[in-house]
Amino acid sequence: MKGMILAAGYGTRLAGFEPDLPKPLVPAGGRPMIAWAIDALRAAGCSGIVVNLHHRARQLAAWLEEQDHGVPLTLVFEQDILGTGGGILNAAEQLSGEEPFLVYNADIYTATDLRSVIDMHRRREGLATLLVNQRETRRAVLFDGSDRFLGKESWFSDDTPLRPDTLRRGFCGVHVISPALFEMDAFPGFTDIFDVYRRCMNSGAVLYGHTSDAYWTDLGTPERIRIFESHVNAGRD
Repeated sequence: MKGMILAAGYGTRLAGFEPDLPKPLVPAGGRPMIAWAIDALRAAGCSGIVVNLHHRARQLAAWLEEQDHGVPLTLVFEQDILGTGGGILNAAEQLSGEEPFLVYNADIYTATDLRSVIDMHRRREGLATLLVNQRETRRAVLFDGSDRFLGKESWFSDDTPLRPDTLRRGFCGVHVISPALFEMDAFPGFTDIFDVYRRCMNSGAVLYGHTSDAYWTDLGTPERIRIFESHVNAGRD
């Protein structure tokens, strides 16, 4: 199985915090945050990892190429930033094949055993399986009682009736995706992965969620990095 780390973003929420570093190299828990992502994909069984780059790409590439990560890395440079969906579609050549692939945001950390998400994806055979948890969020994703993905909450108007078994979850920045994604009619250029999913769903694709109660955090703000460092220093999992 191949993995991909989405690492091309600008890190605007970290403005003024380590301003000379690309977001994936900002320290979190004593290491660049992307090091945690690489560890997670390696532990999940990824035999190779694709990393997309745009903002401060040369600086990030230099660090990645200097380290021994225990797994081969392939760097994909984006001349124009492509967003989460465009970045994944742009790496079709590196990710295509018969196996699903694992996508991980560079600015998150989870203690979830990602092999469980992969196993669930293989059993359900949907287009994608999203790692989610139960938390309060303004950007919720919705599922039915069978964990089938219904869409982002923002896709539904306030007066849209929802199914009585609708589950409201927080997306954790991890996907397991079938390479069938690259065979569908998806947006070229800059796009969000959820816009790609929405278009695929309109063509009949089915996606699922996998809910985890393991420790998870977004590392995209200084405050969340400080909380994560307290977690690491306390030796919690």
